[in-house]
Amino acid sequence: MLCETFWDKSGFFLCREKVMKPNQPTHPLPDFDADLEDDVVWNLLDDASPTDPPPRFVDETLRRVRLEEDKRKSRWWKLIFAPKPLIGVTGAALATIVIVISLPSDPSPSKRTIAETPQINEDFDRLEDSFATELLSGAAEDPTLLSDEEIVALLY
Repeated sequence: MLCETFWDKSGFFLCREKVMKPNQPTHPLPDFDADLEDDVVWNLLDDASPTDPPPRFVDETLRRVRLEEDKRKSRWWKLIFAPKPLIGVTGAALATIVIVISLPSDPSPSKRTIAETPQINEDFDRLEDSFATELLSGAAEDPTLLSDEEIVALLY
């Protein structure tokens, strides 16, 4: 018995018997011959005059197929040493050599001294007071800028 299993909405695991579909479609097949008789493309092909291929058509086609197979079966070293990849590899190697030569070879210690960082004043209270003052003056001009809780936090 073939069984299709699934979870029910109430959380139960259920098994439902699968119904086998027939291999043959139940709808009738279309009549292809009737469609071909009314097809515009087939009518055009029926009206076309037959043409004969050139005398050496088969020989030339088979020669082209053999040449394509030879190109696909070519050795990896033939592909690497072809002119186009060689030009690319040579250009990359020359660019690498130029970059390596242009870089300084020995880093000499510089006689320049690094500027000392200025001492930071520890007077952050004035900065905090001026920041709070600016915020309060902005809130006085635009009351929607700060909420009530934020204004109370700035004042106290």
